Amino acid sequence: MGFFNRFFKKVEQVNNQEATLHELNEELYVESPIEEATGYWVSMAQNIIINAVKAADNNVERAFVLLNLKKGEASFDIFYQINGQLYFWDQLENETIKNRIQNELLPQASEVSNAVNQQFNEAEHPTISFAELQFEWETKAWFSHIIWEDDSAAQLPKTQILNEWFNLIQEETKNKPLDSDTKFSWYPSNS
Repeated sequence: MGFFNRFFKKVEQVNNQEATLHELNEELYVESPIEEATGYWVSMAQNIIINAVKAADNNVERAFVLLNLKKGEASFDIFYQINGQLYFWDQLENETIKNRIQNELLPQASEVSNAVNQQFNEAEHPTISFAELQFEWETKAWFSHIIWEDDSAAQLPKTQILNEWFNLIQEETKNKPLDSDTKFSWYPSNS
């Protein structure tokens, strides 16, 4: 969260007597460029996962998104757990949902890639090549895993990352309760 957003939010809390003047003083610091870029990424990732769930009419047990944020290759690959089974978005039966995902959500990938990686470029930090997002409806928990451009895994083909990650999730959903509030494995699993 940027300085002004954080500061004005705290001013509002003080005005509503939900925070003290001392707490307002604690907000008077400026984040480093990498903290700002990371905050921007977290905000964007939350929006992506929320929109992926909303696009499916909030009718999913879990949602998973693989983001390819490489310049010129930007894409979102989305799959869902519904009634205990995993489905890629284009395997869903509801045509309205499929059209919404295809026409409203997927086209945002390039814009997201440019916006997020511009923040990391300006912070003189490696950019994001891939990111994996997970969301669990029951607990509203979400998790994120980043593959940075300087990570050897960034050289893997997107299809390999997607297929291997899907296979891992497919195995793990068999033994994870819907309210587990824990992350699934990532691919490649270096974290």
